[in-house]
Amino acid sequence: MGFYWNGVFIVLAVCLMGTAYKARAQTVDYTTWLKMGMQYEVNKRLELSSGLEWRTKGDVSMTDRLGLDIAAKYEFFSFFRIGAGYEVHYRNRGEDGWKFRHRYHADGTLSAKWMRMKVDLRERFQHTWNKEEKEFRLRSRLKIAYDIRRCKMEPYASVEMYNGLGKHDNFDIMRMRYRVGMKTPLFSERWEADIFYCRQWEADGRKNIFGIDCAYKF
Repeated sequence: MGFYWNGVFIVLAVCLMGTAYKARAQTVDYTTWLKMGMQYEVNKRLELSSGLEWRTKGDVSMTDRLGLDIAAKYEFFSFFRIGAGYEVHYRNRGEDGWKFRHRYHADGTLSAKWMRMKVDLRERFQHTWNKEEKEFRLRSRLKIAYDIRRCKMEPYASVEMYNGLGKHDNFDIMRMRYRVGMKTPLFSERWEADIFYCRQWEADGRKNIFGIDCAYKF
């Protein structure tokens, strides 16, 4: 597992560098992300999921986008799983009106556990496009969660870096996300809620994101 921890340290170092990158004054927006989804465990290795999402912008004054996604995850080993999915977004583009956008992604995740700490390192490739433009990104996410003894709530923290894969992107950092949250049962053991705060950095602005992601497990 030495290669795994080397990868962890590299991601941490790059993400710390990203916090100082483009440190000039930027506009800050307050937004919300709300999602309702379903998860179906086909067997012990394969899981299918889908969800509907609503995002706001403009200091929560207007809808930013509506989204629908479907995805699948497959666990090859206890420490490694792969995933793939498709999303469609209906976005509010202001004066240009509402427009559709499509996206697919593929990812691989390495996991490790030490005592009650859980660490995930995920690499995700995504391709997003509409009639006017297309975008290629590599998303590298490091997530640390803590399994509280005799408690069904699980706090976590993650940092995620977006690198551009387009012809003229030069693998530059396009976006950073810093997220803290809590996963907890909701209503019953079949319902799970992820309540979180996310700080997002981009070259043209920053976002404070408050979100709730609810899922029903079959």
